[in-house]
Amino acid sequence: MALLLSFAATAGAAELERHALETRALLEPEAVLDALPAPLAAAQQRGDMHELALLYLAKANACRVIADWNCQREAGSRARDAALASGSTWLAVRGLIADSRGSIALQDFSRGEHLLGEAQRLLLQQPQADLSADILLAFSSLSYSLGKHTLAVEYADRGLAALAGGGDPGLRVRLLRNRGRAEAQLGLPAAAQASLDLALQNFGELHDPKLRAELHLETARLARSRNDAETQRRNGLAVLELAAGLKNAQLEGQGREVLGLAALNSDPARAVHELGLAVEAFRQLNQGRDELRALRELIPLQIRAKAPRAALELLIVREIELGREIDQADRAKSSADFDARLKYAENEIELAQLKQEAVLAAERAAALAQTSRLTTALNTLAGFLLLVLATFFVLQWRSKRRLQQAYDAYRDSEGRYRMLADNSRDLVVRMRPDGRRLYVSPSAREMLGWAPEELAEPRWELVHPDDRAPLHQAIADLAGAGGTARVTYRAQHRDGHYVWIEALAQLVIGDDQGKEIVYSGRDISARVAAENALDESRRLLLAVTDNVPALIAQFDRDVRYRFANAYYRRAFDLDPEDILGKTLAEVRGSEAQATVTSHIDAVLGGETVLFEGEVELQGRTYQFQSHYVPDRAREDGEVRGFYALTFDITALKQAQQELARLARYDSMTGVANRRHFDERLVLALARSQRHGTPLALFYLDIDHFKRINDTQGHGVGDEVIIEFARRLQASLRSEDLIARLGGDEFAILVEDAPSAAAAEMIAAKLVVAMHADLHTSAGEISITTSIGIAYGQPGLDAIGLIAQADQALYAAKRAGRNGYRLRAAKPSAEAEARLGLGH
Repeated sequence: MALLLSFAATAGAAELERHALETRALLEPEAVLDALPAPLAAAQQRGDMHELALLYLAKANACRVIADWNCQREAGSRARDAALASGSTWLAVRGLIADSRGSIALQDFSRGEHLLGEAQRLLLQQPQADLSADILLAFSSLSYSLGKHTLAVEYADRGLAALAGGGDPGLRVRLLRNRGRAEAQLGLPAAAQASLDLALQNFGELHDPKLRAELHLETARLARSRNDAETQRRNGLAVLELAAGLKNAQLEGQGREVLGLAALNSDPARAVHELGLAVEAFRQLNQGRDELRALRELIPLQIRAKAPRAALELLIVREIELGREIDQADRAKSSADFDARLKYAENEIELAQLKQEAVLAAERAAALAQTSRLTTALNTLAGFLLLVLATFFVLQWRSKRRLQQAYDAYRDSEGRYRMLADNSRDLVVRMRPDGRRLYVSPSAREMLGWAPEELAEPRWELVHPDDRAPLHQAIADLAGAGGTARVTYRAQHRDGHYVWIEALAQLVIGDDQGKEIVYSGRDISARVAAENALDESRRLLLAVTDNVPALIAQFDRDVRYRFANAYYRRAFDLDPEDILGKTLAEVRGSEAQATVTSHIDAVLGGETVLFEGEVELQGRTYQFQSHYVPDRAREDGEVRGFYALTFDITALKQAQQELARLARYDSMTGVANRRHFDERLVLALARSQRHGTPLALFYLDIDHFKRINDTQGHGVGDEVIIEFARRLQASLRSEDLIARLGGDEFAILVEDAPSAAAAEMIAAKLVVAMHADLHTSAGEISITTSIGIAYGQPGLDAIGLIAQADQALYAAKRAGRNGYRLRAAKPSAEAEARLGLGH
């Protein structure tokens, strides 16, 4: 673990800057999350990185209150990036702390520790007492999560000392809470209760419901250890009330668990009810360990209550599955720890040999010193009694024998050490803390191209510039505190390139009782290059998928998201990280999944599927095209899920619809064109014959329109035609068909005119509608219209009806224009014979 910071209390004189929404998040987290998108977008647009960092810290606080750890981790990371861009060290440290807390809550302890170490490094540049205490608080939480309760108490005490009687009261309360719960785990209930009482005394006017709920939970757990059911119940109800206000499902589950445990002895039915609610809450949150703990309390109660066998079997199966999953996770973690220990076992053996050499050298020096003292005594006491002289020789002989034994052991140890070091492929070095090397193994030539004697003196110029300061600091820390340390740095090869070295170092006492550092370094350049190549490959892949204007996702066989690109944020306002592990139904709803179920079944059956569909989003209708491709295992080709690529084709569909519309409507006036008129006329005649109903066809044009074109120009003529069509539309019903046949010629089809008189009334209305002057770019223009009407009975054909209307139009023009004429159209003799209408 990284070294802890130790700042003077005066380092935190300046007060930390917070956004108003961050404080509000303690009481109204959901409201803050709803309010944040707009100011975040505004700050991003104007490039205000400082404001952006404050807003993301507010989001991280809101996510913490509702126990959304992924959200807290992402918001903290973005706050750190924005703060670094703005040059604000303290805001960057706060972002790192928020990110680390989310990682620790998700049991990603390695990442959490790394982030806290980075926060410490930044804080060295500009110390601040509250932030130092906040980092110590996070280390205390990390230690508690790892079961290191004594260390958790130590970090909490150091955090309280960093505040030095002042600072943020909320931090003080959290540190006291951490100390109390760790003391409870250490079997110190009285000390734990005292810490929690002190935390409540320091709470004062703090407005932090989640923190208060956590204090109630710890108090309830202590009460359970002494069988105080009433205190458990009182604190459980308080937790539920606070959880309801915060809408925090995790707190609700913990409160239900407290109430269930409080009722174990007095009200078993109530205990079953509350523990069942707790189990369900933890299951919804995927809190496996909490769910398993509650299940193990619930199952014995259900057995004693003789619950239905089917329900009881479900609980037991769930308890077994959870136990197996957690055991597997713990074994995986243990396996990873074992691999790490095995990796450095060889280095530790070598270091043990070096330590043995140092011990034997010290023994040799002690023997030589004793011999020197005896020799001096001999010279001083030469004149004394022969008995004293004889005694001296006896002691000298014994001393020399011990010296020879020590020297032989040393030579044997040195020989074994030299054989191991000289033949090791790793770089083995003994050095002083000032950098002067006492021994460099021959492997330096193979690893770095330098002869061992060329590396005897400090060669800091061979260390990569970015690694010099951290390496200096690591050596200084090791020389000061002792122990062991792992260091990764880059050293320059003789030919100019850099070699990545991972070294395990330890402080020992040398021959002259001085401090020495021995370390074994391994070339990890290939591993670093592979990791960098993998990171670059992933970055490029994400860059491609995140910038494709389509939804790209990967699903497993249970239709759970395994990958989603950044387009999900644009399309659905969903963060891709938040939907991983969720089903399509959970993200888009069961109705949305039902529309594509058949396609999902097909792709999971091994087919490649291409289909189109329609979806309603935010009040708008979108058309989409999806392409489903099976995800096959490389080993056996088994379908283990599928990839989905979905495009928005709304614009394409609208363009197709518009083209279809333009093919049937006049582009100038917006009424039907001749093609559409011909189609509708055929259909109308068929309906007339089928239902035995008459219809009326009107042919009309603008009187003396050629004169308007010749005198005013075609532009004005177009204005007249457009207004003429508009007046026709205003005078008729929406179900009546108006069509422009060409130039100033129009046709109107009315299917349900009850009589010829009704058709004449329509024509008269249209004649009058044209009498008002038209306003054109050339001024006021007066127009009239002539109309020919063909009113026909069932059995007419299109040609006959059109001919009658055309003849009626010419009759109206011969009669002086500005009027109409009607002709009753009858079927031809041939049509009557065909339809059976003749006598």
